[in-house]
Amino acid sequence: MLLSMLAGALTGLLTGAGIGGGSLLLLYMTVFQKVPQLEAQGINLLYFLAATPPSLYFHIRAHRVETKGAAIAALCGAATCLAGCWAAGAIDAAWLQKGLGTVLLFIGCKELLAKEKQAANENTAA
Repeated sequence: MLLSMLAGALTGLLTGAGIGGGSLLLLYMTVFQKVPQLEAQGINLLYFLAATPPSLYFHIRAHRVETKGAAIAALCGAATCLAGCWAAGAIDAAWLQKGLGTVLLFIGCKELLAKEKQAANENTAA
């Protein structure tokens, strides 16, 4: 129970900062709590419904949101969400887990390489 509360608080902080705590919450639920993939995805969606309004309020208030781009992204995201929901119901949960793991691994490697490249560029510029 305490570990779940800490995981929720940590992912809430990350989500509020715009880092994407939902992905970490999904990993926590499936790997450590053994929640089935589709159930974890549903919980993650409910989590975002609760986490988004306060995060968005503070980011808009601090002038960190470009509203036109955000509106376009929200419309495109809502439309493709329907396709994603359909696909999640049509695909075996094991494949969903493998797909999520592959995507997260790819993104993690990309971020690590980008930071190394950025650090190298900063060292040569200095």
